[in-house]
Parts: sequence; C-alpha cells; structure tokens
Amino acid sequence: MHDLIKLMGQDIVKQEYPDEPGKRSRLWCYDDVFEVLSEDMGTNAVKGIVLQLPTQKELVISPNAFTHMRRLKMLIVRNAKISGGPVSLPNDLRWLEWPGCPLSTPVCVPKKLVCFEVPQSQIVGFGGNLKDFQNLKFINFRDCQSLVCMPNLECTPNLEELNLRGCMNLEHAHKSIGYHGKLQFLDLCGCSKLYELPGELRSTNLQHLNLNHCSKLQRFPDIPNKITGIETLNLESTSIEELPASIENLVSLERMDLMYCKKLAILPPSIYRLPNLQILNLRGCSKLVKFPKEEEDSSDAHMKTVFPKLDYLDLSGCNLSDIEFLENHSCFPLLRYLILRGNNLAKLPTCGHLYKLLCLDVSNCQQLQEILKIPRQLRELSAVGCQSLSKITSDICHVDDVDLSSCHELVRNGFMNDLFNLEHFPPTIGCRVLLPGGEMPKWLLPYGEGNISFMASKDLYENLLGLAFAVVFEVKEGKKDVEFQLLANVNGEKTREESKTFRSLDLDHMWLDCRKAKLLWGGDAVGPNDWSHFQFSIRVSREQFGDAIVKKFGFRLICKLLENDLEVLLQEDQSLDPALIYKVWHEDSQTSSEEESSSETED
Repeated sequence: MHDLIKLMGQDIVKQEYPDEPGKRSRLWCYDDVFEVLSEDMGTNAVKGIVLQLPTQKELVISPNAFTHMRRLKMLIVRNAKISGGPVSLPNDLRWLEWPGCPLSTPVCVPKKLVCFEVPQSQIVGFGGNLKDFQNLKFINFRDCQSLVCMPNLECTPNLEELNLRGCMNLEHAHKSIGYHGKLQFLDLCGCSKLYELPGELRSTNLQHLNLNHCSKLQRFPDIPNKITGIETLNLESTSIEELPASIENLVSLERMDLMYCKKLAILPPSIYRLPNLQILNLRGCSKLVKFPKEEEDSSDAHMKTVFPKLDYLDLSGCNLSDIEFLENHSCFPLLRYLILRGNNLAKLPTCGHLYKLLCLDVSNCQQLQEILKIPRQLRELSAVGCQSLSKITSDICHVDDVDLSSCHELVRNGFMNDLFNLEHFPPTIGCRVLLPGGEMPKWLLPYGEGNISFMASKDLYENLLGLAFAVVFEVKEGKKDVEFQLLANVNGEKTREESKTFRSLDLDHMWLDCRKAKLLWGGDAVGPNDWSHFQFSIRVSREQFGDAIVKKFGFRLICKLLENDLEVLLQEDQSLDPALIYKVWHEDSQTSSEEESSSETED
C-alpha cells in the first residue's frame, strides 16, 4: 500500500473516536493499544489490532483485555514484552501472529483460526488433537522449547504449513503428517531430539520438507507412491544411515542435501532414477565409502541417460577410494561442478565425456598421485594440499584458474620446467596458477617492484594480447592468508581494480597469472594523439590480512606478431623495453608461422 494512502486510511479511522481508541475498528499505535489492553477498554467495534514495534517495549495486558472484543478478527503483536496474567482470546479471531505469546495451552485459543503463529511461546501441546480447528491453514510454533509432542493433524483438513523449526524438545512426529492431504510445507529443522518419523510418507501435496539438524533422526520414511511436489529435500546433519530405495518416487526432486550425515553408509542405486535432480550434496558423509553404481534395468532400456539434469555433485570428505561411476558415459551429461575434496583417491578416472564440466576440486586428496586427463572446457581446477600429486596433464594450460598450493611433490618432479615454459603458457590468456616454491618461470622479466609502466601507440596496443605476471611470496609466521590488490591505469585514469585472496598457505608460493589486455586497460585505451601511458601494479593488502613477504615480481607483455613497420617502431621506441614484449602466433596475425619463428626473441 502506498504510504500516503495508508496514512489517509489511518486518519479516517482515528476520526471515528478521537479520544476513545477502544471504540475504533482498528488499532496500531502503541499508546492506543497499551491503553485499550491494560485498562480493559476494548469494545465490539475493534476488528483488528496490528502492533509492530521497531524496538521492544513493554505491553501490559489485562486477563480480561479481549473479553469485550467479540468481533476481533486479526491480532498481530510483534516486538512487545508482555506482562500480565493469562489471557483469553475472542472466539471470532481468524488471524493470530504473536511471537512470545504467553499462551501455554491452546485450550483458550479461538476455533475459527486460519493462522496460528506463536513462535517462541510457551505452548506445551494440544491435549491430543486439533478436532475443532477445521479452518486452520498455517501453524508456526518455531522455537517453542516447551513443545514435546506434535499435534494430531487428522482433523485439520485444510492445514498447508506446519513450522516447528527449532523445537529442540520435540521427540517424535505424529503419524498424521505422513498422509495429510493438503500439507505443503513442513519444517522440522533443528528439532535435535526428534528421533522418529512416520514409517511412510504419502502426503502427495508436500512441497517443502526440512529435516536439517535433526541429529537423532536415524530413518527416513518409505515413499510407496510418487510424490510430485517435493523439489528440495534437506537432511543435513541427521543420523540417517541409509535412504530407502523408494526415494526414486520423489520424481520432482531438484535438490537433495545430505551434508554431514556422518552415519550415512548406503545410497540406493535407485537415486539414478531421479530425473529432475540438479544438486546432490553429500559433503562430510564420512561413512559413505562407495557411491552406488547404476543398476541396469531392461524396462528402462529406452532411457538414454541417467542423472540427466544433475549440475552439482559434492562428494567431499566421503572417504571414497573408487569413483568408477564417473566413467559411465550415460551419466551426468550436464554436470558442471564436481567436488571431490578430502577423499582417498589414488587417481582420477577419465572424465573426457563430461563435456559441460567447469569446476573440478580434488583438494586434500592425500593419496592422489596423478591427474592425466581433464575435460577440455574445464575452467577451474583446485588440487590444494594433494601431497602425493607428482604428475599432471599439460591440458591444465587451457584452464582459467588452477590452484596447486602445497603440492610440493609436483614441484620436486620438475613441474615448473616441464609445463610452464613459454611455449605452453602465453596462448592461454586468462590463466591463473598458484604453486608452491620460490621460483618463477625464467621467461618472465624480473622486476624489483610490483609495477610496470610503458608508452604504446594505438597500433601496438591493438596487437597486445595480454600481460603475464608472477609474484613469489611468503606468508608471515602465524598467518595463512594473503590478499593482493591489482590496479590498472591508462593516462592516469583507473581502468580496473580487483583483489585476489589466497588462503591456508604454507611456506613459499608462486602466483602466475595472465590477463587479457583489453580487460585490464579497456578496448579503447589510446588517447587522441595515438599514444597512451599504461600502468599496472600489484601490492599486498594489509587491511584485512596479515602481511606477506614478496620476494620476486616478474612481467611480460604477450603480443601478436608485428608487421615490419611496427617492429621497427618498437626497436626505436625508448619508452618500452623490447625485451618486455613476447610475440606469439595468433589466429588473426598477419604473419606466417615461418616469419614468427625467425622474428621471435630468444629466451
């Protein structure tokens, strides 16, 4: 509602009885509500009380405050500290929102309620059932720590939402939630004493089921029939030991979260028959030592793929030693994110068929010895702390972001010499690599400080592909994280500023990066006289992170092969060291590969 219209309406209501708020149809001002409720001044005229205080204030309520408000339909009280004895609410009330409500039992709760929202109240139970609450659609008992029993929902045929999140003393769920006809939303998150659910789940209209942090829950119900409404299943940090084979009947499921289910040991092969699953999160399921293989089913022979929509698969910390299931060419056609951190893998299977894979994380796989092949389109590879990793494919030159920090064995095996030579690296403009060690590639020109500055003509700038640079640094003792600030300028005007953070580092590390020239300095960076002054600098940020000791900087401009007149201009120009330029063949270069080999500067 527009604020002006709202104020006009409130003004009209105030004019009904300027000096007698108890005779108005609606109350919303603290002073008016305080007067009416503390002094029993309410009348049949009052239909709605909405008190939403920006800061908490005390509200005194007389035990008979609502006795004469027989036509009250809506009562919303928020951020009020209630004092006074038990209250009795009018029978005609339809909507009740009252966090911290002083009610301890719903005996005196109106039977025509549609919304019963009393989080953080003293509600204990319903004395057996809700047989008189035929109109009830919404129940919110969130964080009601005195609630030990879930109400029987059989006699609430219209109930759509039940929120019992954070009711830490609730021990079991009533069997009626398993077959309620209209229940759509069920939130039991944080019910840490809940140990039992109904044996079967038949609530066909259920859309949201949250069981996160029900730490004593050991069994998930069977699902005998297809349920089309549930799109998200939250089971994080439960004690569930296995999922039922009938999980496949959640045919609309898009996200399944089983993070830190540390007793989960078995996944049924039927999970392959979840046709709409997009996210499967099994992070921290430390007893899941084997991921199931697909069962061949002749009746499903017409199905060409399984997990046809899976986009994100997180198996970190699962103690897997075998991931052959990834070699199944009929699986994961759309998988983009594969997280395998902290598993017992000795090698990675061939994943060349995962054509959509963008991110692969195998960090802290201490037994991983080699990465021999990766999908061509991969954009991010993280292998932090893989202490046994000694061999890696040269294909990582095509990956935008590679983190190999603390992979000391890889460096000892000559990785720097074999892979990041000038022939491999420059064409991959946009590549970033983090490696342990104190050396940087020899083809980079060492600089004493973390900045370069040069003049370039329009023609020369248009031939620049990018800037390669390296920083060798050590994180100071007692610190593990470091942040660098990058700044690019043209003619004194800032064109790009960003930061890069590296975490959990040990000993010396080398950051090697190559950025596209037009992303640093812009596509139209040259001034009206066809010459411009370009600058780029790197420095350690000391605002959030501990200092790092920078030991070396190195830079090199990567350029297309130049035409003869540009080559002469470059040699005569005193503002740009020709050694800083490294010329490479590029698909739109005007020079042949034979001319390239004769004109390259020897490194």
